[in-house]
Amino acid sequence: MLSQYLLPLLIPFSSFVAAQTCTSLTIPVNVSAQTSHITLPEPVDQSALTAFFINYTTPSIDYPDSIINGTRQLKAQYKIFGKLCTPKDVKPNGTLEFATHGIAFTHAYWEVGGDKSEFNYAAKAVASSHSIFYYDRLGTGASSQPDGIQDVQSTVHVEIAHALVQYLRQGKTGHTFGKVIGIGHSFGSIISVGITAKYPKDFDDVILTGFAIGDTSGLFIGVAGFGATIASELIPNLKTSNSYVVPGTPSSYQAGFLQYPNYDPAVIAAQFKIRGTATIGEFTTLAAPVVPATNFTGRVLVVTGITDSFFCGGNCAENVNGTTPPNLVAGLYPVTSNFSSYIPLDTGHGINLHFSAPTTYNLIEKWIGA
Repeated sequence: MLSQYLLPLLIPFSSFVAAQTCTSLTIPVNVSAQTSHITLPEPVDQSALTAFFINYTTPSIDYPDSIINGTRQLKAQYKIFGKLCTPKDVKPNGTLEFATHGIAFTHAYWEVGGDKSEFNYAAKAVASSHSIFYYDRLGTGASSQPDGIQDVQSTVHVEIAHALVQYLRQGKTGHTFGKVIGIGHSFGSIISVGITAKYPKDFDDVILTGFAIGDTSGLFIGVAGFGATIASELIPNLKTSNSYVVPGTPSSYQAGFLQYPNYDPAVIAAQFKIRGTATIGEFTTLAAPVVPATNFTGRVLVVTGITDSFFCGGNCAENVNGTTPPNLVAGLYPVTSNFSSYIPLDTGHGINLHFSAPTTYNLIEKWIGA
């Protein structure tokens, strides 16, 4: 198992800048998914939305379960925006990283700071001779923004990700890939778990960042500090319904994603300005994909910051059933060929936003290999 505690070490970005070719894609995706029938009207205003989150973060009740009345079958087509970046000398049947971002982000989580930034994960992947596809999840960025209660749910995200993986594996971008590595962050990791459980052949290996299990207090702490605010009231030109939310203030963004002072304030200000949306449907069905991946035999790597609020309640070194929350994830993968975990120090939930990111990227790319 990888060492869980490594001291942060900044590595000059120039050491992993490489020539790359990036192509923007808008991919039509047909979805057939079993979704939850949520018996909740769209919030009429901010007060109604706040009431939803007060109920959601009350530990003594299972509020999501109380507003779900059975299931329904969803059939729809959505447009998903993404980027495919490859080394300029990309060879057939190489390695592709398939990256899924979390709540309050867009595809830009994988390119923090731009082309020459040390926080740009996509650039590091390409410098490691890997291709990478990263996209705006349904409801975020330039992708379709349908009903935020009945459509934008976790099971729909799993089906969309599966369809995108098949699109890429079938060579429809003009490139062929011999290996696909899934990498998610936070809710993107939850979706990735769902893929490994339902579609175990989609990924050869999987990396789950900003993710752990076993500490349910973290969800209440993280969501309570999220400061959910109706997105269209804060984001200029956004036309979404009141079921779409964003973190309301820089302080709520810090509470959910950052460990002070281990980040660049200018970088964080830029990320807050382009923060992504989340929906009531996503929060209500958040954990649905997290089931044992009993047929996934690939390798699993969990990378979660030491003070992750959402999944560890602020302390990923805590002892839960004789181990740490990141290590408990091994229980979801009974037939994995290898399970490893890494807990970067001086790091909160938003791993790619911290000074420790370059060191974490190096570890991930080395783990992936050629």
